[in-house]
Amino acid sequence: MTYLFDRETALVPLGDGQFTINASDVYRNPTGMAFGGWVAAICAKAVEMHDQCNSPLISQTTSYLAGVGPGEVLVNVRILRSGASTQFWRVELSQSENMVIAADIITSNRRPTELNYQLPMPESKSPEQSANLTEMNPMAPDWIETFDQRIAKGKPFSVNETPEAIVWIKETDGRPIDRVSLFSILDTPMPRTFFISDQPRFGSTVSMSSYIYASDEEIAQAGSDYLMLRVDGSTVRNSKTDSRVDLWSKNGTLLATSNQIGFFR
Repeated sequence: MTYLFDRETALVPLGDGQFTINASDVYRNPTGMAFGGWVAAICAKAVEMHDQCNSPLISQTTSYLAGVGPGEVLVNVRILRSGASTQFWRVELSQSENMVIAADIITSNRRPTELNYQLPMPESKSPEQSANLTEMNPMAPDWIETFDQRIAKGKPFSVNETPEAIVWIKETDGRPIDRVSLFSILDTPMPRTFFISDQPRFGSTVSMSSYIYASDEEIAQAGSDYLMLRVDGSTVRNSKTDSRVDLWSKNGTLLATSNQIGFFR
């Protein structure tokens, strides 16, 4: 079975660390520009496909220089440094010979240690008890429907006391998660402006940093079941807002975290 996410992130190798892909029509925002999670996934997949990559994806810091519009996207990957266990990469996305995305990615082989602390997963409603996001937001972009999202805490498009939300999420078509898709999932939360105002205040991500802590075995165990996203923000003012994300598997394993800054009008 070919899952939607795999079809829409199918890079075509050109050789010498270059790939090409047509910008997805599915993972597109109402502005006409690509969903930032799709962009992050493309960057991560290009590194994973590079013939010099010898370790798992660990982190990605992406600068959204401009929106990725419809049409061909050229992806250029180069390795900055390769050590005994850690590799550093730069990925650049261009359209019409103009750079639109720059991402710094780290891959690394790390061993388990005797230290074993992680942030505990908060208590919340179950997915079955939580509100279906699609039913709450019928005007959402099409890519929202590629995920089954259930809001356990926080009411979007309302004035909440804080911008915190807890969301259960999984791929609608049952695709199991992997490292590439985790980078996409970490960008699914709505802007924090949607949780402190009942008026739409649209904006865009400027920079996003994501970190994967889970082992391959823990990712495999999470499979295609619901994951829990806890999202919060420190500030929504002066046309700037942040977003902080913690992501757990359903069994309570902290898989990844993310931070981003965005601008809004």
